[in-house]
Amino acid sequence: MNLIKNFHTIPNYLSLARLILAPIISYYLFWGNKTLAIILIIIAYSSDVLDGIVARHFKQESELGKIIDPIADKVMYAFIAFALLLKGLVPIWFFAFYIFRDLLILLGSFLFAKKVKEIPKSNKWGKISAFTVAITLFGIIIEIPYFNPYAFIFALILSYFSTYIYFKVGYNQLKK
Repeated sequence: MNLIKNFHTIPNYLSLARLILAPIISYYLFWGNKTLAIILIIIAYSSDVLDGIVARHFKQESELGKIIDPIADKVMYAFIAFALLLKGLVPIWFFAFYIFRDLLILLGSFLFAKKVKEIPKSNKWGKISAFTVAITLFGIIIEIPYFNPYAFIFALILSYFSTYIYFKVGYNQLKK
């Protein structure tokens, strides 16, 4: 598995840009420049959508992209959630369960890739749960009334369901 092959692709650069934007967004959220943070979040989310479209349309999918794209998402959401946690807008239980889930996914993906010599692909449930977490965090940022705690609970349920699906699919592939 050659991770460096096809490194210089637009999708990989878009994912790297999200990694760079994550702490910047967190900084602006924490220090109260919500407008700039929202603009950067929209740019980051748009880059996430765009990198997938470009990768598929221009056949720029790469092994490295299969790693950095989901990591960029996880890092971005973790930074945003942490800034909101520090501001008292995200409950500690949500943050802890969400970070624990992401660490489980990363560990499982690493072990799977080591055993099968293939990087696991994301699935629709992973994308749905990531979108739900993004909407939940964004809803908190823009202060949607009555959003809390139901959105957090729903986002965690979907996140853990997607984790179950990832592990089930991975287990079935390992059995083959």
